[in-house]
Amino acid sequence: MSDEDFSRKSFPWLRAGFDLEGYVGALAAWLVGILLGIVWAPLFWIGFFAAIVILFATRTAERTSPDAEDLITAPTDGVVVAVGGATPPDELRMDGARWTRIRISIGPTKTNGIHAPMDGAIDHVILESGDPAAFAAMKPDRPGLAVAFVSLESGERSVGMRLATGGLGPRLEIANEAGDAVRLGRNIGTLRLGGWCDLYVPSDVEVLPRPGQTLICAETVIGRFGGASPDLFDREDEDEIPAPQVEEPEDAEPVEAELVIDEEDELTLEELAGEDSKTEADEDEDVSEMFARLRKEAKKMQDE
Repeated sequence: MSDEDFSRKSFPWLRAGFDLEGYVGALAAWLVGILLGIVWAPLFWIGFFAAIVILFATRTAERTSPDAEDLITAPTDGVVVAVGGATPPDELRMDGARWTRIRISIGPTKTNGIHAPMDGAIDHVILESGDPAAFAAMKPDRPGLAVAFVSLESGERSVGMRLATGGLGPRLEIANEAGDAVRLGRNIGTLRLGGWCDLYVPSDVEVLPRPGQTLICAETVIGRFGGASPDLFDREDEDEIPAPQVEEPEDAEPVEAELVIDEEDELTLEELAGEDSKTEADEDEDVSEMFARLRKEAKKMQDE
């Protein structure tokens, strides 16, 4: 994640460019076109179009991945074609049949970077060379395409990618090897002049993009591991089970509660009542004796 303040840039949207190979190759093709144009003017356009193709093939862009845990992001630029359950190819070595495939179509003008869709390590990489006759990857399963199988894992979490492009020229490259640790959004390869990417994620991942949505590699969030089962996080302790509520019929008459006192409680109350009355009687008797004694003493003093 970048903390750079892009508001100070004159062109904050200009984050794309070309590889050094692109500049050199395009210049060379343009010079060849000029030489051919000297021989015959229409031949100049051969070099010109070749320079355009080379620039598109080497187009790159800076990406800033989101700063969060357990995320899965788009591995390439492109458009989501389909989302649904599918069995991963045997080359990905992903056990089980409960997987979701996100099929992405990559246009020839898209950036050529392949980025890690998750944090983890590359489990294995398989590259299959293509047939030069299959220049355009119009269909993802067309014979003769250059294909790469890349799987990543982190503990019990894993994703797989099947990348395909035309077979003419160095169109598909994977820069990392099995065992390399990668961070979310890191560039791990190159896919030039468009193609296809099938991203396989666990079935419990809630896939956010819908068919027709445009993806930005390393930035568009595909989903989060475990995101399809929020009830597992909101579930309360099994021991704290609320008691069932019984609904009473509307025509039921209210029942008055009766106070039930045990016999032992009755005796205890009577005894307490007796003790209280006895105490009050004793206090009344003591007071009367005191006044009687005071009257006798007063009368005696008067006689003296």
